[in-house]
Amino acid sequence: MPDETTQPEQSQAEPEFTSGGLTAAARRFLKPEDIDPIGTFADWPIWLVSGTTLLAGLIGTVQPLLVRFEKHPKLFSALVPFELYHLSKTVELGFALLLIYLSFNLWRRKRTAWWMAVLINGLSATLQLLRIGGEHSIWLARKISEIDLPSYSAVPPILGCGFLLILRNHFRVKSESNSIRFAVLVSSVLIVVAIGYGTLGFWLLDKIDFGVSFSLRSCFERAISGITQLGNTDLTAHTRYARWFIESLQVVGYIVPVFVIASLFRPINYQLNTHPRERHLAEEILNKHGRTSLDRYKLLPDKSYLFSPDRQSFVAYKTENAIAISLGDPVGPPEKILEMTRQFLNYCHENGWSCAFMQVPAEFLPIYEELKLDVLKIGEDGVVDLASFCNETVNKKTFKSPIKKLERDGYKVVQSLAPHSEEELAELKAVSDEWLSLPGRRERGFSLGQFDKSELQHDTTYNLVDPNGKIIAFANQVRSYQPGEVTIDLMRHRVEVPNGAMDFLFAKMLLMLHQAGFTHFSLGLAALSGVGTESDATLQERAVHQIYEHMNRFFSYKGLRNYKAKFAPAWVSRYLVYEGGTPGLVRTTIAIAKATED
Repeated sequence: MPDETTQPEQSQAEPEFTSGGLTAAARRFLKPEDIDPIGTFADWPIWLVSGTTLLAGLIGTVQPLLVRFEKHPKLFSALVPFELYHLSKTVELGFALLLIYLSFNLWRRKRTAWWMAVLINGLSATLQLLRIGGEHSIWLARKISEIDLPSYSAVPPILGCGFLLILRNHFRVKSESNSIRFAVLVSSVLIVVAIGYGTLGFWLLDKIDFGVSFSLRSCFERAISGITQLGNTDLTAHTRYARWFIESLQVVGYIVPVFVIASLFRPINYQLNTHPRERHLAEEILNKHGRTSLDRYKLLPDKSYLFSPDRQSFVAYKTENAIAISLGDPVGPPEKILEMTRQFLNYCHENGWSCAFMQVPAEFLPIYEELKLDVLKIGEDGVVDLASFCNETVNKKTFKSPIKKLERDGYKVVQSLAPHSEEELAELKAVSDEWLSLPGRRERGFSLGQFDKSELQHDTTYNLVDPNGKIIAFANQVRSYQPGEVTIDLMRHRVEVPNGAMDFLFAKMLLMLHQAGFTHFSLGLAALSGVGTESDATLQERAVHQIYEHMNRFFSYKGLRNYKAKFAPAWVSRYLVYEGGTPGLVRTTIAIAKATED
């Protein structure tokens, strides 16, 4: 009996062994031994490169405050035209700040950050070396007459370049290619507009503003100088308007690079685009290796798929907020689960995503722990022994009273085999619509199905019919991949139903399922049930237990557990596997909530 008030939905995708319409890199598979099991955390080469880049940025931030030009380096003058020797300290500071920004993206293994860091470190080191002998420290100038500061300040960017080139294979995380193309397009437009703005502005200035008149070519050149922060040091603003105009050029010059840099490092944008052949392959693998009642939802249209190179295993997932959420464990031969999990981790990390596995049983927890992932119990699945229920539980007062009363009043439960008539589907749709009109009821997804006539045409339904032959409630039987087990998806009723109607429906349905040869029935997840009660519970589990105990006025977790407990089920623990510690748990929880609402 799935929890329609708390459970989620599902996801989808594309390429040769993957679905989702991602980049070509997303289709590439590495050997398991090449996969970093903790890809979201930097190892020592990543710390070395990002730390060196950060140091170069910090030194570059301080240097403009400590030095000034004392003589014009001849090498600099020979190589660089347009008086670039007088490059403003704002530009020097900009290089330094950009290196600091890039260091954090290098820590995230961004490939785009690697390219930019090589370029900026190279330019920074070259600029320092060209100025050797031309700068001296302000605060030491009186004590030491010759301090060749640039030769020392060039060391961090040179080291940064060296480390970047040597350790280049560690930077594999892709950025969103569409965002990069969009950034380049918009940036080009902004540059044209900015230069046009500056050229027109100088052209329209009066002679009184700067004391000179400008030719069109001069306007163009000065606009470029102002926007690129090279400055127009030979101009003296004589009016407030002239001062504002020069400052506005600098502001325009900041906008374009900020927009470009912010756009370059977005994670790969998830796109849902699954091919029918991929879903068919997933179904074939499930028929061989499916294990739980949750596996059925891996075939719904909101899932993306990542397949192993031998097409014997797969992961069904959905991506929200740069977190790829797998519904349950990977599916495949037990001996291949570790390899498939590693492949999924690598796939996520290369696209700049974190990963999570939702509602997994305890069977493969050692694999997740081996890969250094975090594990949190999130509730329990109630599994009813049908023989015990039919022989004992159904005869207790909880079920005996409503069964006797409703049978006496002329109500009955009718098993309806697929396919269904249009008249019956229309009546089921009316029941569903009334149920959705109740407060707090709405269609959800990811780990629950939604009302769909085409899907119901493949399912057996159990309809509660009143004395007039009108359907007032129903549930649809769906497959569980656990041998001998069965479950349901939708459980809906009209606004007005007699007391005990759903108990009556379930009791009769479970009796019929037992007669049909099924041995167990899954009631679905009782969220937060049984979490944090053990003596060795983690801090996160104890926090979840407090939510379970004290937030029932908002979420009715206890009410759901108590209702399912009437069926005397065995409680099977379910877990959330995630990465990133407590901050990662918060992000994953938000992503799951969003996935279930889409």
